[in-house]
Amino acid sequence: METDHTFPLSPAQVREVLNELHFDPERLSIREVNRLVFKLEQQLGVQFIRMEFGIPNLPVSNIATQAEQEAIAKGVVARYPPFDGIPEVKEAGAAFIKAFLNVDLPIHCVVPTVGAMQGGFVAQAIAGRRFDDRKTILFLEPSFPVTKLQTSFLGLRYDALDLYTYRGEALIEAVRQRFEAGGVGGMIWSSPNNPSWICLQESELDGLGKLCDEFDVLAIEDLAYIGMDFRRDYSQPHEPPFVPTIARHTQNYIMIISSAKVFNYPGQRIGIVGISPELFYKSYPDLRPWFQTEFLGHGYVHGGIYCTTAGVAHSAQWGLTALLRAAVSGDMEFLQDVKVYGDRARECKKLFADHGFSLVYDNDLGEPLADGFYLTLSYPGMDGRRLLLELIRYGISTITLASTGSIRTEGVRACVSFTTENEFPLLHERLSQFQEDHPI
Repeated sequence: METDHTFPLSPAQVREVLNELHFDPERLSIREVNRLVFKLEQQLGVQFIRMEFGIPNLPVSNIATQAEQEAIAKGVVARYPPFDGIPEVKEAGAAFIKAFLNVDLPIHCVVPTVGAMQGGFVAQAIAGRRFDDRKTILFLEPSFPVTKLQTSFLGLRYDALDLYTYRGEALIEAVRQRFEAGGVGGMIWSSPNNPSWICLQESELDGLGKLCDEFDVLAIEDLAYIGMDFRRDYSQPHEPPFVPTIARHTQNYIMIISSAKVFNYPGQRIGIVGISPELFYKSYPDLRPWFQTEFLGHGYVHGGIYCTTAGVAHSAQWGLTALLRAAVSGDMEFLQDVKVYGDRARECKKLFADHGFSLVYDNDLGEPLADGFYLTLSYPGMDGRRLLLELIRYGISTITLASTGSIRTEGVRACVSFTTENEFPLLHERLSQFQEDHPI
Protein backbone atom coordinates (compact mmCIF):
# COMPACT_ATOMS: atom_id res chain seq x y z
CA MET A 1 0.00 0.00 0.00
CA GLU A 2 1.08 3.60 -0.54
CA THR A 3 2.51 5.18 2.60
CA ASP A 4 3.06 8.94 2.59
CA HIS A 5 2.72 9.56 -1.13
CA THR A 6 -0.08 9.18 -3.65
CA PHE A 7 -0.18 8.67 -7.39
CA PRO A 8 0.18 10.15 -9.89
CA LEU A 9 3.81 11.01 -9.41
CA SER A 10 4.92 14.27 -10.96
CA PRO A 11 6.96 14.14 -14.19
CA ALA A 12 9.77 15.85 -12.26
CA GLN A 13 9.93 13.02 -9.72
CA VAL A 14 10.28 10.41 -12.45
CA ARG A 15 12.76 12.53 -14.38
CA GLU A 16 14.91 13.03 -11.29
CA VAL A 17 15.33 9.29 -10.76
CA LEU A 18 15.92 8.71 -14.48
CA ASN A 19 18.75 11.25 -14.35
CA GLU A 20 20.15 9.73 -11.18
CA LEU A 21 20.30 6.33 -12.89
CA HIS A 22 21.60 7.83 -16.18
CA PHE A 23 18.78 6.13 -18.12
CA ASP A 24 17.58 7.43 -21.48
CA PRO A 25 13.76 7.75 -21.23
CA GLU A 26 13.52 7.29 -24.99
CA ARG A 27 15.03 3.79 -24.84
CA LEU A 28 14.23 2.06 -21.59
CA SER A 29 15.03 -1.64 -21.57
CA ILE A 30 13.16 -4.14 -19.41
CA ARG A 31 15.98 -4.20 -16.86
CA GLU A 32 16.09 -0.43 -16.75
CA VAL A 33 12.33 -0.19 -16.17
CA ASN A 34 12.71 -2.69 -13.36
CA ARG A 35 15.54 -0.68 -11.81
CA LEU A 36 13.68 2.61 -12.23
CA VAL A 37 10.54 1.31 -10.55
CA PHE A 38 12.51 -0.25 -7.70
CA LYS A 39 14.26 3.07 -7.11
CA LEU A 40 10.98 5.01 -7.16
CA GLU A 41 9.46 2.61 -4.63
CA GLN A 42 12.45 3.00 -2.35
CA GLN A 43 12.77 6.77 -2.53
CA LEU A 44 9.08 7.69 -2.47
CA GLY A 45 7.67 4.96 -0.25
CA VAL A 46 5.15 3.81 -2.86
CA GLN A 47 4.16 0.43 -4.23
CA PHE A 48 3.82 -0.29 -7.93
CA ILE A 49 1.63 -2.81 -9.70
CA ARG A 50 4.49 -4.72 -11.28
CA MET A 51 3.77 -5.74 -14.88
CA GLU A 52 7.17 -5.25 -16.52
CA PHE A 53 8.91 -8.57 -15.82
CA GLY A 54 7.74 -11.93 -17.18
CA ILE A 55 8.57 -13.75 -13.95
CA PRO A 56 6.61 -16.78 -12.68
CA ASN A 57 4.84 -16.21 -9.41
CA LEU A 58 3.54 -19.58 -8.22
CA PRO A 59 4.87 -22.06 -5.65
CA VAL A 60 7.28 -24.80 -6.70
CA SER A 61 5.88 -28.33 -6.53
CA ASN A 62 7.09 -30.52 -3.68
CA ILE A 63 7.68 -33.16 -6.36
CA ALA A 64 10.73 -31.22 -7.55
CA THR A 65 12.11 -30.11 -4.19
CA GLN A 66 11.87 -33.60 -2.69
CA ALA A 67 13.60 -35.13 -5.70
CA GLU A 68 16.41 -32.60 -5.41
CA GLN A 69 16.79 -33.15 -1.68
CA GLU A 70 16.98 -36.91 -2.16
CA ALA A 71 19.57 -36.53 -4.90
CA ILE A 72 21.68 -34.20 -2.76
CA ALA A 73 21.46 -36.61 0.17
CA LYS A 74 22.83 -39.32 -2.12
CA GLY A 75 25.86 -37.17 -2.90
CA VAL A 76 25.24 -36.09 -6.51
CA VAL A 77 26.65 -32.62 -5.83
CA ALA A 78 30.07 -34.19 -5.33
CA ARG A 79 30.16 -35.29 -8.98
CA TYR A 80 30.14 -33.43 -12.27
CA PRO A 81 26.98 -34.11 -14.28
CA PRO A 82 27.32 -35.45 -17.84
CA PHE A 83 27.55 -32.67 -20.43
CA ASP A 84 24.51 -33.97 -22.27
CA GLY A 85 22.46 -34.74 -19.17
CA ILE A 86 21.86 -37.62 -16.80
CA PRO A 87 20.12 -40.57 -18.49
CA GLU A 88 17.06 -40.15 -16.28
CA VAL A 89 16.28 -36.59 -17.40
CA LYS A 90 16.89 -37.51 -21.04
CA GLU A 91 14.47 -40.43 -20.77
CA ALA A 92 11.89 -38.35 -18.92
CA GLY A 93 12.23 -35.53 -21.46
CA ALA A 94 11.69 -37.88 -24.39
CA ALA A 95 8.63 -39.37 -22.68
CA PHE A 96 7.22 -35.89 -21.99
CA ILE A 97 7.72 -34.78 -25.60
CA LYS A 98 5.97 -37.92 -26.82
CA ALA A 99 3.10 -37.58 -24.33
CA PHE A 100 2.25 -33.93 -24.94
CA LEU A 101 3.62 -33.14 -28.42
CA ASN A 102 3.29 -36.58 -30.03
CA VAL A 103 6.87 -36.46 -31.28
CA ASP A 104 9.21 -39.45 -31.01
CA LEU A 105 12.76 -38.64 -29.99
CA PRO A 106 15.57 -41.02 -29.05
CA ILE A 107 17.06 -40.05 -25.73
CA HIS A 108 20.36 -38.92 -27.22
CA CYS A 109 18.39 -36.13 -28.96
CA VAL A 110 17.14 -34.73 -25.63
CA VAL A 111 19.59 -32.45 -23.83
CA PRO A 112 19.08 -30.45 -20.62
CA THR A 113 20.29 -26.86 -20.79
CA VAL A 114 20.84 -24.06 -18.28
CA GLY A 115 17.39 -22.65 -18.90
CA ALA A 116 15.77 -22.05 -22.25
CA MET A 117 18.22 -19.14 -22.62
CA GLN A 118 21.20 -21.46 -23.06
CA GLY A 119 19.17 -23.77 -25.28
CA GLY A 120 18.40 -20.93 -27.66
CA PHE A 121 21.89 -19.46 -27.48
CA VAL A 122 23.57 -22.66 -28.64
CA ALA A 123 20.85 -23.27 -31.23
CA GLN A 124 21.50 -19.85 -32.75
CA ALA A 125 25.24 -20.52 -32.76
CA ILE A 126 24.64 -23.75 -34.69
CA ALA A 127 22.14 -22.14 -37.07
CA GLY A 128 24.49 -19.30 -37.94
CA ARG A 129 27.55 -21.52 -38.52
CA ARG A 130 26.22 -24.48 -40.54
CA PHE A 131 26.90 -22.59 -43.77
CA ASP A 132 29.55 -19.90 -44.18
CA ASP A 133 27.20 -17.80 -46.31
CA ARG A 134 24.20 -17.96 -43.95
CA LYS A 135 24.77 -15.75 -40.92
CA THR A 136 21.24 -14.34 -40.55
CA ILE A 137 18.65 -15.45 -38.00
CA LEU A 138 15.08 -14.62 -39.07
CA PHE A 139 12.89 -13.61 -36.12
CA LEU A 140 9.13 -13.89 -36.15
CA GLU A 141 8.44 -10.81 -34.07
CA PRO A 142 7.71 -9.63 -31.48
CA SER A 143 10.12 -11.57 -29.31
CA PHE A 144 11.94 -11.74 -26.00
CA PRO A 145 14.44 -8.84 -26.26
CA VAL A 146 17.40 -10.80 -24.89
CA THR A 147 17.21 -13.31 -27.75
CA LYS A 148 18.47 -10.72 -30.23
CA LEU A 149 21.22 -9.76 -27.79
CA GLN A 150 22.37 -13.35 -28.13
CA THR A 151 22.35 -12.99 -31.92
CA SER A 152 24.53 -9.90 -31.72
CA PHE A 153 26.83 -11.47 -29.12
CA LEU A 154 27.40 -14.40 -31.49
CA GLY A 155 28.39 -12.04 -34.30
CA LEU A 156 25.35 -13.01 -36.35
CA ARG A 157 22.81 -10.82 -38.13
CA TYR A 158 19.08 -10.78 -37.63
CA ASP A 159 16.10 -10.02 -39.82
CA ALA A 160 12.46 -9.91 -38.82
CA LEU A 161 8.86 -10.41 -39.88
CA ASP A 162 6.13 -9.17 -37.55
CA LEU A 163 3.22 -11.46 -36.75
CA TYR A 164 0.95 -8.40 -36.57
CA THR A 165 1.26 -8.15 -40.36
CA TYR A 166 1.93 -11.70 -41.51
CA ARG A 167 -0.29 -14.64 -40.59
CA GLY A 168 -1.51 -17.70 -42.45
CA GLU A 169 -0.57 -17.88 -46.12
CA ALA A 170 0.84 -14.35 -45.98
CA LEU A 171 3.35 -15.52 -43.36
CA ILE A 172 4.39 -18.54 -45.42
CA GLU A 173 4.88 -16.42 -48.53
CA ALA A 174 6.85 -13.75 -46.69
CA VAL A 175 9.17 -16.37 -45.16
CA ARG A 176 9.63 -18.00 -48.57
CA GLN A 177 10.73 -14.68 -50.01
CA ARG A 178 13.25 -14.17 -47.20
CA PHE A 179 14.65 -17.68 -47.64
CA GLU A 180 14.88 -17.27 -51.42
CA ALA A 181 16.86 -14.05 -50.96
CA GLY A 182 19.55 -16.13 -49.24
CA GLY A 183 21.66 -15.74 -46.15
CA VAL A 184 19.19 -17.15 -43.60
CA GLY A 185 20.61 -19.93 -41.44
CA GLY A 186 17.89 -20.15 -38.81
CA MET A 187 14.41 -18.96 -37.95
CA ILE A 188 13.25 -18.41 -34.36
CA TRP A 189 9.91 -17.71 -32.71
CA SER A 190 7.94 -18.37 -29.54
CA SER A 191 4.43 -19.82 -29.44
CA PRO A 192 2.49 -18.78 -27.41
CA ASN A 193 4.33 -15.64 -28.31
CA ASN A 194 6.08 -13.36 -25.87
CA PRO A 195 4.68 -10.69 -25.78
CA SER A 196 1.69 -10.85 -28.12
CA TRP A 197 0.38 -14.26 -26.96
CA ILE A 198 -0.31 -15.17 -30.60
CA CYS A 199 -0.18 -18.94 -31.15
CA LEU A 200 0.96 -20.31 -34.51
CA GLN A 201 -1.53 -22.80 -35.90
CA GLU A 202 -0.81 -26.22 -37.38
CA SER A 203 -1.36 -24.97 -40.93
CA GLU A 204 1.25 -22.25 -40.41
CA LEU A 205 3.70 -24.66 -38.79
CA ASP A 206 3.21 -27.07 -41.68
CA GLY A 207 4.00 -24.37 -44.23
CA LEU A 208 7.02 -23.13 -42.28
CA GLY A 209 8.27 -26.67 -41.78
CA LYS A 210 8.16 -27.42 -45.48
CA LEU A 211 10.11 -24.24 -46.20
CA CYS A 212 12.77 -25.20 -43.63
CA ASP A 213 13.19 -28.56 -45.35
CA GLU A 214 13.25 -27.02 -48.82
CA PHE A 215 15.87 -24.41 -47.95
CA ASP A 216 17.71 -26.31 -45.18
CA VAL A 217 17.01 -23.61 -42.59
CA LEU A 218 17.10 -24.52 -38.90
CA ALA A 219 13.76 -23.95 -37.15
CA ILE A 220 14.35 -22.86 -33.54
CA GLU A 221 11.04 -23.26 -31.72
CA ASP A 222 10.83 -21.60 -28.32
CA LEU A 223 8.18 -23.39 -26.25
CA ALA A 224 8.74 -21.41 -23.07
CA TYR A 225 4.96 -21.33 -22.52
CA ILE A 226 4.25 -24.83 -23.75
CA GLY A 227 0.57 -25.75 -23.64
CA MET A 228 -0.47 -22.40 -22.14
CA ASP A 229 -2.96 -21.63 -24.90
CA PHE A 230 -5.90 -22.24 -22.60
CA ARG A 231 -8.45 -22.13 -25.42
CA ARG A 232 -7.66 -25.83 -25.83
CA ASP A 233 -6.88 -28.55 -23.31
CA TYR A 234 -3.33 -29.80 -23.83
CA SER A 235 -3.06 -31.21 -20.31
CA GLN A 236 -3.83 -34.90 -20.96
CA PRO A 237 -0.79 -37.08 -21.75
CA HIS A 238 -1.00 -39.25 -24.87
CA GLU A 239 -4.36 -37.78 -25.83
CA PRO A 240 -5.18 -35.24 -28.53
CA PRO A 241 -5.14 -32.36 -28.94
CA PHE A 242 -1.35 -32.31 -28.79
CA VAL A 243 0.64 -29.12 -28.34
CA PRO A 244 1.30 -27.59 -31.78
CA THR A 245 4.93 -27.94 -32.83
CA ILE A 246 6.94 -27.59 -36.00
CA ALA A 247 8.66 -30.88 -35.10
CA ARG A 248 5.75 -32.73 -36.72
CA HIS A 249 6.28 -30.80 -39.97
CA THR A 250 10.04 -30.68 -40.64
CA GLN A 251 13.29 -32.55 -40.12
CA ASN A 252 15.15 -29.29 -39.47
CA TYR A 253 14.30 -28.25 -35.92
CA ILE A 254 15.51 -27.69 -32.41
CA MET A 255 12.69 -27.30 -29.89
CA ILE A 256 13.33 -25.56 -26.58
CA ILE A 257 11.20 -26.36 -23.52
CA SER A 258 11.54 -24.25 -20.38
CA SER A 259 10.71 -25.44 -16.89
CA ALA A 260 10.28 -21.90 -15.56
CA LYS A 261 6.70 -21.04 -16.45
CA VAL A 262 4.89 -24.32 -16.99
CA PHE A 263 6.47 -26.07 -13.97
CA ASN A 264 6.99 -22.92 -11.83
CA TYR A 265 10.66 -23.87 -11.59
CA PRO A 266 12.62 -20.76 -12.64
CA GLY A 267 15.25 -20.59 -9.92
CA GLN A 268 17.08 -23.76 -10.95
CA ARG A 269 17.71 -22.49 -14.49
CA ILE A 270 16.95 -25.73 -16.33
CA GLY A 271 15.18 -26.58 -19.56
CA ILE A 272 15.46 -29.24 -22.22
CA VAL A 273 16.00 -29.14 -25.95
CA GLY A 274 14.82 -31.71 -28.45
CA ILE A 275 17.00 -32.00 -31.54
CA SER A 276 15.63 -33.56 -34.72
CA PRO A 277 16.93 -37.15 -35.05
CA GLU A 278 17.51 -36.53 -38.75
CA LEU A 279 19.73 -33.55 -37.87
CA PHE A 280 21.61 -34.96 -34.91
CA TYR A 281 24.18 -36.91 -36.96
CA LYS A 282 23.93 -34.79 -40.08
CA SER A 283 27.23 -33.45 -41.36
CA TYR A 284 27.87 -29.74 -41.93
CA PRO A 285 31.58 -29.23 -42.73
CA ASP A 286 31.35 -25.47 -42.07
CA LEU A 287 30.66 -26.23 -38.41
CA ARG A 288 34.12 -27.68 -37.83
CA PRO A 289 36.12 -24.43 -37.34
CA TRP A 290 33.64 -23.34 -34.68
CA PHE A 291 32.65 -26.59 -32.95
CA GLN A 292 35.57 -28.93 -33.74
CA THR A 293 33.11 -31.31 -35.38
CA GLU A 294 30.95 -31.27 -38.47
CA PHE A 295 28.10 -33.25 -36.85
CA LEU A 296 25.30 -31.06 -35.59
CA GLY A 297 24.32 -32.96 -32.44
CA HIS A 298 27.91 -33.45 -31.32
CA GLY A 299 28.57 -29.78 -31.98
CA TYR A 300 25.55 -28.76 -29.92
CA VAL A 301 26.66 -30.76 -26.87
CA HIS A 302 30.45 -30.70 -26.98
CA GLY A 303 31.01 -27.47 -28.90
CA GLY A 304 28.18 -25.56 -27.23
CA ILE A 305 27.03 -26.92 -23.87
CA TYR A 306 30.45 -28.17 -22.76
CA CYS A 307 32.35 -24.97 -23.46
CA THR A 308 29.76 -22.67 -21.89
CA THR A 309 28.54 -24.43 -18.71
CA ALA A 310 29.77 -28.03 -19.00
CA GLY A 311 26.23 -29.18 -18.27
CA VAL A 312 23.37 -28.40 -15.90
CA ALA A 313 23.53 -28.59 -12.10
CA HIS A 314 23.15 -32.21 -11.03
CA SER A 315 20.38 -31.76 -8.46
CA ALA A 316 18.28 -29.58 -10.77
CA GLN A 317 18.29 -32.37 -13.34
CA TRP A 318 16.79 -34.71 -10.75
CA GLY A 319 14.15 -32.14 -9.87
CA LEU A 320 13.12 -31.69 -13.50
CA THR A 321 13.17 -35.45 -14.04
CA ALA A 322 10.60 -35.85 -11.27
CA LEU A 323 8.38 -33.11 -12.70
CA LEU A 324 8.48 -34.55 -16.23
CA ARG A 325 7.72 -38.04 -14.97
CA ALA A 326 4.82 -36.79 -12.82
CA ALA A 327 3.29 -34.91 -15.76
CA VAL A 328 3.45 -37.97 -18.01
CA SER A 329 2.14 -40.40 -15.39
CA GLY A 330 -0.67 -38.10 -14.26
CA ASP A 331 0.70 -37.87 -10.72
CA MET A 332 0.53 -34.09 -11.11
CA GLU A 333 -2.16 -32.15 -12.94
CA PHE A 334 -0.08 -30.73 -15.76
CA LEU A 335 -1.01 -27.12 -16.68
CA GLN A 336 -3.66 -26.84 -13.96
CA ASP A 337 -1.70 -24.50 -11.69
CA VAL A 338 -0.69 -22.11 -14.46
CA LYS A 339 -4.28 -21.62 -15.63
CA VAL A 340 -4.45 -18.90 -12.98
CA TYR A 341 -2.44 -16.72 -15.38
CA GLY A 342 -5.27 -16.97 -17.89
CA ASP A 343 -7.75 -15.93 -15.21
CA ARG A 344 -5.62 -12.92 -14.29
CA ALA A 345 -5.21 -11.94 -17.94
CA ARG A 346 -8.96 -12.10 -18.51
CA GLU A 347 -9.64 -9.73 -15.60
CA CYS A 348 -6.77 -7.39 -16.52
CA LYS A 349 -7.98 -7.18 -20.13
CA LYS A 350 -11.40 -6.14 -18.89
CA LEU A 351 -10.02 -3.54 -16.49
CA PHE A 352 -7.82 -1.94 -19.14
CA ALA A 353 -10.60 -2.06 -21.77
CA ASP A 354 -13.06 -0.44 -19.36
CA HIS A 355 -10.66 2.47 -18.99
CA GLY A 356 -10.05 3.23 -22.66
CA PHE A 357 -7.18 0.89 -23.50
CA SER A 358 -7.11 -1.44 -26.52
CA LEU A 359 -5.22 -4.63 -27.28
CA VAL A 360 -2.55 -4.09 -29.92
CA TYR A 361 -2.27 -7.74 -30.94
CA ASP A 362 -5.97 -8.49 -30.66
CA ASN A 363 -6.74 -11.61 -32.66
CA ASP A 364 -5.26 -14.95 -33.64
CA LEU A 365 -6.09 -15.69 -37.28
CA GLY A 366 -9.63 -14.51 -36.67
CA GLU A 367 -10.00 -16.11 -33.24
CA PRO A 368 -10.08 -14.06 -30.05
CA LEU A 369 -6.62 -13.98 -28.50
CA ALA A 370 -6.02 -16.50 -25.72
CA ASP A 371 -5.79 -15.29 -22.12
CA GLY A 372 -2.28 -15.94 -20.89
CA PHE A 373 0.88 -14.48 -19.46
CA TYR A 374 1.03 -11.17 -21.38
CA LEU A 375 -1.12 -8.34 -22.72
CA THR A 376 -0.21 -5.78 -25.40
CA LEU A 377 -1.91 -2.44 -24.73
CA SER A 378 -2.34 0.95 -26.37
CA TYR A 379 -4.07 4.18 -25.39
CA PRO A 380 -5.35 6.84 -27.80
CA GLY A 381 -2.95 9.67 -28.53
CA MET A 382 0.16 8.07 -27.02
CA ASP A 383 3.08 6.16 -28.44
CA GLY A 384 4.58 3.32 -26.46
CA ARG A 385 7.37 5.38 -24.92
CA ARG A 386 5.01 8.03 -23.58
CA LEU A 387 2.48 5.44 -22.43
CA LEU A 388 5.17 3.56 -20.48
CA LEU A 389 6.28 6.75 -18.71
CA GLU A 390 2.73 7.90 -18.01
CA LEU A 391 1.74 4.52 -16.56
CA ILE A 392 4.81 4.70 -14.32
CA ARG A 393 3.46 7.98 -12.94
CA TYR A 394 0.29 6.08 -11.98
CA GLY A 395 2.14 3.19 -10.35
CA ILE A 396 1.91 0.64 -13.17
CA SER A 397 5.12 -0.71 -14.74
CA THR A 398 5.29 -2.11 -18.28
CA ILE A 399 7.76 -2.23 -21.19
CA THR A 400 7.38 -0.84 -24.71
CA LEU A 401 6.48 -3.10 -27.58
CA ALA A 402 9.30 -1.46 -29.54
CA SER A 403 11.78 -3.03 -27.09
CA THR A 404 10.47 -6.48 -28.11
CA GLY A 405 11.12 -5.88 -31.79
CA SER A 406 7.49 -5.15 -32.61
CA ILE A 407 6.64 -2.77 -35.44
CA ARG A 408 3.77 -1.49 -33.29
CA THR A 409 5.37 1.51 -31.64
CA GLU A 410 2.08 2.63 -30.07
CA GLY A 411 1.93 -0.07 -27.43
CA VAL A 412 3.33 -1.59 -24.26
CA ARG A 413 3.61 -5.13 -22.93
CA ALA A 414 2.17 -5.98 -19.53
CA CYS A 415 2.74 -9.25 -17.68
CA VAL A 416 0.00 -10.53 -15.35
CA SER A 417 2.06 -12.94 -13.25
CA PHE A 418 2.33 -10.65 -10.22
CA THR A 419 -1.09 -9.02 -10.61
CA THR A 420 -3.18 -11.07 -8.21
CA GLU A 421 -6.88 -10.63 -7.54
CA ASN A 422 -6.01 -8.67 -4.39
CA GLU A 423 -4.53 -5.96 -6.61
CA PHE A 424 -7.45 -5.70 -9.03
CA PRO A 425 -9.24 -2.99 -6.98
CA LEU A 426 -6.01 -0.98 -6.84
CA LEU A 427 -5.48 -1.43 -10.58
CA HIS A 428 -9.05 -0.24 -11.18
CA GLU A 429 -8.44 2.82 -9.00
CA ARG A 430 -5.22 3.79 -10.77
CA LEU A 431 -6.63 3.24 -14.24
CA SER A 432 -9.68 5.32 -13.36
CA GLN A 433 -7.41 8.19 -12.34
CA PHE A 434 -5.31 7.71 -15.47
CA GLN A 435 -8.41 7.88 -17.69
CA GLU A 436 -9.73 10.93 -15.87
CA ASP A 437 -6.41 12.74 -16.36
CA HIS A 438 -6.10 11.63 -20.00
CA PRO A 439 -9.60 12.03 -21.50
CA ILE A 440 -10.07 10.48 -24.91
